[in-house]
Amino acid sequence: MLEWMHDERTKEIFATDFASFTRENVENFIKSCADDKENVNFVCVDDSDRYLGTVSLKHVDRKALNAEYAVSFCYDAQGTGAASFATKAILRYAFETLGLERVYLNVIPQNGRANAFYEKMGFKPEGEFRKHILVNGKLCNLCWYSMLKDEYFNK
Repeated sequence: MLEWMHDERTKEIFATDFASFTRENVENFIKSCADDKENVNFVCVDDSDRYLGTVSLKHVDRKALNAEYAVSFCYDAQGTGAASFATKAILRYAFETLGLERVYLNVIPQNGRANAFYEKMGFKPEGEFRKHILVNGKLCNLCWYSMLKDEYFNK
Protein backbone atom coordinates (compact mmCIF):
# COMPACT_ATOMS: atom_id res chain seq x y z
CA MET A 1 0.00 0.00 0.00
CA LEU A 2 2.82 2.38 0.80
CA GLU A 3 4.16 1.94 -2.74
CA TRP A 4 1.23 3.73 -4.38
CA MET A 5 0.78 6.08 -1.42
CA HIS A 6 4.34 7.36 -1.77
CA ASP A 7 4.32 7.51 -5.57
CA GLU A 8 4.69 11.13 -6.73
CA ARG A 9 1.76 10.73 -9.16
CA THR A 10 -0.60 10.06 -6.23
CA LYS A 11 -0.54 13.61 -4.94
CA GLU A 12 -1.95 14.83 -8.27
CA ILE A 13 -5.17 12.84 -7.98
CA PHE A 14 -5.97 12.43 -4.26
CA ALA A 15 -6.89 15.04 -1.67
CA THR A 16 -5.38 12.96 1.14
CA ASP A 17 -1.66 13.48 1.73
CA PHE A 18 -0.70 9.82 1.34
CA ALA A 19 3.01 10.71 1.11
CA SER A 20 2.94 11.40 4.85
CA PHE A 21 1.59 7.92 5.68
CA THR A 22 3.92 5.54 7.47
CA ARG A 23 4.08 1.78 7.72
CA GLU A 24 2.45 2.14 11.15
CA ASN A 25 -0.48 4.09 9.61
CA VAL A 26 -1.04 1.30 7.08
CA GLU A 27 -0.76 -1.46 9.69
CA ASN A 28 -3.28 0.34 11.91
CA PHE A 29 -5.66 0.71 8.94
CA ILE A 30 -5.39 -3.01 8.18
CA LYS A 31 -6.01 -3.98 11.83
CA SER A 32 -9.02 -1.64 12.05
CA CYS A 33 -10.67 -3.28 9.03
CA ALA A 34 -11.41 -6.46 10.97
CA ASP A 35 -13.91 -4.77 13.30
CA ASP A 36 -15.18 -2.08 10.96
CA LYS A 37 -18.98 -2.18 10.65
CA GLU A 38 -19.29 0.87 8.39
CA ASN A 39 -16.68 0.03 5.73
CA VAL A 40 -15.87 -3.06 3.69
CA ASN A 41 -12.30 -3.32 2.39
CA PHE A 42 -10.85 -6.02 0.17
CA VAL A 43 -7.20 -6.40 -0.69
CA CYS A 44 -6.44 -7.44 -4.26
CA VAL A 45 -3.41 -9.63 -4.95
CA ASP A 46 -2.01 -11.43 -7.99
CA ASP A 47 -1.32 -15.17 -8.32
CA SER A 48 1.97 -14.69 -6.44
CA ASP A 49 0.14 -13.02 -3.53
CA ARG A 50 1.71 -9.65 -4.42
CA TYR A 51 -0.38 -6.66 -3.32
CA LEU A 52 -2.04 -4.89 -6.28
CA GLY A 53 -4.57 -2.64 -4.61
CA THR A 54 -7.63 -2.21 -2.48
CA VAL A 55 -11.32 -1.95 -3.32
CA SER A 56 -13.81 -0.73 -0.73
CA LEU A 57 -17.35 0.17 0.16
CA LYS A 58 -17.21 3.07 2.59
CA HIS A 59 -19.94 4.55 4.77
CA VAL A 60 -22.23 1.55 4.22
CA ASP A 61 -25.70 2.82 5.16
CA ARG A 62 -27.91 -0.21 5.79
CA LYS A 63 -31.01 1.96 6.27
CA ALA A 64 -30.68 4.12 3.14
CA LEU A 65 -29.13 1.12 1.33
CA ASN A 66 -26.14 2.91 -0.17
CA ALA A 67 -22.36 3.03 0.10
CA GLU A 68 -19.40 4.88 -1.36
CA TYR A 69 -17.15 2.88 -3.70
CA ALA A 70 -13.39 3.42 -3.62
CA VAL A 71 -10.55 1.76 -5.49
CA SER A 72 -6.81 2.29 -5.44
CA PHE A 73 -4.23 0.20 -7.25
CA CYS A 74 -0.46 0.35 -7.64
CA TYR A 75 0.58 2.01 -10.87
CA ASP A 76 2.16 -1.15 -12.28
CA ALA A 77 -1.16 -3.00 -11.76
CA GLN A 78 -3.09 -0.48 -13.86
CA GLY A 79 -4.14 -1.72 -17.28
CA THR A 80 -3.96 -5.38 -16.21
CA GLY A 81 -7.71 -5.87 -15.69
CA ALA A 82 -7.27 -6.36 -11.93
CA ALA A 83 -9.22 -3.20 -11.03
CA SER A 84 -12.06 -4.22 -13.36
CA PHE A 85 -12.18 -7.68 -11.78
CA ALA A 86 -12.15 -6.18 -8.26
CA THR A 87 -14.80 -3.58 -9.14
CA LYS A 88 -17.14 -6.21 -10.57
CA ALA A 89 -16.64 -8.34 -7.46
CA ILE A 90 -17.37 -5.54 -4.99
CA LEU A 91 -20.41 -4.37 -6.97
CA ARG A 92 -21.70 -7.95 -6.91
CA TYR A 93 -21.12 -7.96 -3.15
CA ALA A 94 -22.85 -4.56 -2.73
CA PHE A 95 -25.97 -5.39 -4.72
CA GLU A 96 -26.33 -9.16 -4.32
CA THR A 97 -25.00 -9.79 -0.81
CA LEU A 98 -25.64 -6.52 1.03
CA GLY A 99 -28.78 -5.70 -0.97
CA LEU A 100 -27.79 -2.07 -1.51
CA GLU A 101 -29.81 0.12 -3.87
CA ARG A 102 -27.06 2.61 -4.77
CA VAL A 103 -23.27 2.73 -4.91
CA TYR A 104 -21.67 6.13 -5.47
CA LEU A 105 -18.21 7.68 -5.83
CA ASN A 106 -16.49 10.98 -6.36
CA VAL A 107 -13.39 11.91 -8.34
CA ILE A 108 -11.68 15.06 -9.54
CA PRO A 109 -12.16 15.81 -13.27
CA GLN A 110 -8.37 15.96 -13.78
CA ASN A 111 -8.20 12.21 -13.11
CA GLY A 112 -9.35 11.40 -16.63
CA ARG A 113 -8.22 7.79 -16.51
CA ALA A 114 -10.37 7.15 -13.44
CA ASN A 115 -13.39 8.95 -14.90
CA ALA A 116 -13.19 6.80 -18.04
CA PHE A 117 -12.80 3.66 -15.94
CA TYR A 118 -15.86 4.41 -13.80
CA GLU A 119 -18.02 5.04 -16.86
CA LYS A 120 -16.72 1.83 -18.46
CA MET A 121 -17.75 -0.04 -15.29
CA GLY A 122 -21.30 1.33 -15.63
CA PHE A 123 -21.30 4.25 -13.20
CA LYS A 124 -23.42 7.18 -14.36
CA PRO A 125 -22.38 10.83 -13.88
CA GLU A 126 -24.64 12.70 -11.45
CA GLY A 127 -23.09 16.14 -11.32
CA GLU A 128 -20.18 18.21 -10.19
CA PHE A 129 -19.41 20.22 -7.05
CA ARG A 130 -17.43 23.29 -8.11
CA LYS A 131 -14.21 24.21 -6.29
CA HIS A 132 -15.07 21.70 -3.60
CA ILE A 133 -11.85 19.94 -2.65
CA LEU A 134 -8.24 20.98 -2.10
CA VAL A 135 -5.81 18.81 -4.05
CA ASN A 136 -2.11 19.59 -4.04
CA GLY A 137 -2.79 23.16 -2.91
CA LYS A 138 -5.43 23.86 -5.57
CA LEU A 139 -9.23 23.95 -5.26
CA CYS A 140 -10.72 21.40 -7.63
CA ASN A 141 -14.17 20.42 -8.74
CA LEU A 142 -15.51 17.06 -7.62
CA CYS A 143 -17.44 14.81 -10.02
CA TRP A 144 -20.07 12.47 -8.59
CA TYR A 145 -21.05 9.12 -10.13
CA SER A 146 -23.42 6.36 -9.06
CA MET A 147 -24.79 2.99 -10.03
CA LEU A 148 -28.25 1.84 -9.02
CA LYS A 149 -29.20 -1.75 -8.28
CA ASP A 150 -31.49 -2.02 -11.32
CA GLU A 151 -28.70 -0.66 -13.56
CA TYR A 152 -26.33 -3.31 -12.18
CA PHE A 153 -28.78 -6.13 -12.86
CA ASN A 154 -29.73 -4.82 -16.33
CA LYS A 155 -26.14 -4.51 -17.64
